[in-house]
Amino acid sequence: MGEPASGLERPVLVGGTGRSGSTVVGHLLDHHRDLTLTRPMEVRFIAGNDGLADALAVALRKPGSPKAQAAAELAVDRLLNRWFERAPQVGLHQSMTREDVERWAHQYLVDMDRDPVAATRSLAGQIMDRIAERLGAQRLVDTTPANARKADRLEKIYPDSAVVVVTRDGRDVAASFVSQSFGPDDVFEALAQWEQRMLRTHEAVAASRPGRVLTIPLMDLVVSDRAGTLERLCAHLGVDVDPGMVEWFDANVTTGGAHPGRWRQDFDDETCGRIDATYAEACERLAAAGVTIPA
Repeated sequence: MGEPASGLERPVLVGGTGRSGSTVVGHLLDHHRDLTLTRPMEVRFIAGNDGLADALAVALRKPGSPKAQAAAELAVDRLLNRWFERAPQVGLHQSMTREDVERWAHQYLVDMDRDPVAATRSLAGQIMDRIAERLGAQRLVDTTPANARKADRLEKIYPDSAVVVVTRDGRDVAASFVSQSFGPDDVFEALAQWEQRMLRTHEAVAASRPGRVLTIPLMDLVVSDRAGTLERLCAHLGVDVDPGMVEWFDANVTTGGAHPGRWRQDFDDETCGRIDATYAEACERLAAAGVTIPA
């Protein structure tokens, strides 16, 4: 038996379909004495589109190929030009210099042909270690939504990570996206995206190590089983229920804040009828594929 993995090798990866409650869970866990939310709270460069996890998947399918090299180069480009400094106060630049990341990324590209898993783990670890150092963190929590649908790919980078998937009624997810400045601005497009992400998450969970992923319906956490869901969450992560976390939870996580049924309030009756019918069809397809639909 080898040495148990350190806290930084056992990150908590929280995800969902987007607008499903992963941010709430991240803030909740940040109030546990043994857990620290990353800054930025969604690091993105690992699980985001064309990030390290996607590049590693290509490298493992087509080792040493031009496609693998192109995917790695694209991941580095995204890292340096999209995720390094997203805003003056949001980005990896708060914890490290661009020169450091450029040096680590160069070595990553050199090593990808020889050992893509080790190269990816090294680059991810160097960046995340700097974030942890700045925050004084022993175990990090990241809330990049794609952690859910990339859970299987992330396992190759962090074998000892724990994943928490937060699910929510797709009609509320779609309505929430439409009200934001990002994501789909059409409710039916947002519903289609929800269905696609729910299916991909189901596939990723099935391909992951048994017991590594815990799925939490947002309404269980917020409304129907608050204490029980909190206990299951902490047990999954191997930590005690922290009094400070409970205090924050009781003060800040409310039924009203979760906006259950908001889709009925945001659209006219005719549109609501179409949303409900479209959602029912999506749920039928997902259920046929074995996906559990959140209440």
